[in-house]
Amino acid sequence: MMSRALVALAGVALAPALLHGQAGHAADSAAIAAASRAFSAAYVRNDSMALGAVYVDTAVAYPLSREVVGRNAIRHYFVWPDGYRQVAHAMTSERLTIEGDVAVDVGMWHSTGQRADHEPTSSSGRYLVVWVRAADRGWKILYDMWHPPPRTP
Repeated sequence: MMSRALVALAGVALAPALLHGQAGHAADSAAIAAASRAFSAAYVRNDSMALGAVYVDTAVAYPLSREVVGRNAIRHYFVWPDGYRQVAHAMTSERLTIEGDVAVDVGMWHSTGQRADHEPTSSSGRYLVVWVRAADRGWKILYDMWHPPPRTP
């Protein structure tokens, strides 16, 4: 009987901490989703400064068969070539794991772009992003990897 009382007392004592942890996770998830939307919006606007602000200074991006090191290099990588415009971009998270100040986000990206007078073309693929909590308590990208789906024969 005494052990049930202790378990119940421990549960009551720990409940606020557990609820705070759940609320903190929900807030972090929402903040990461907002940062992901900010990335996509900046990419569609061709705003390399805003896009770069989503990354930490030492970030590394891994587009297919490349490695782009540092925020400034990543900004430059995402600048559109002449005659191109990005029509739409979105990242859909399928699995987000948050442990303290690090989060791993896995999902699908979807992109529609247009070259000169051609019809817009769309593509999709997988991404893996490692987010870190910045000094301002916001979330920034440390590692960014994406690729298109495998080609079908």
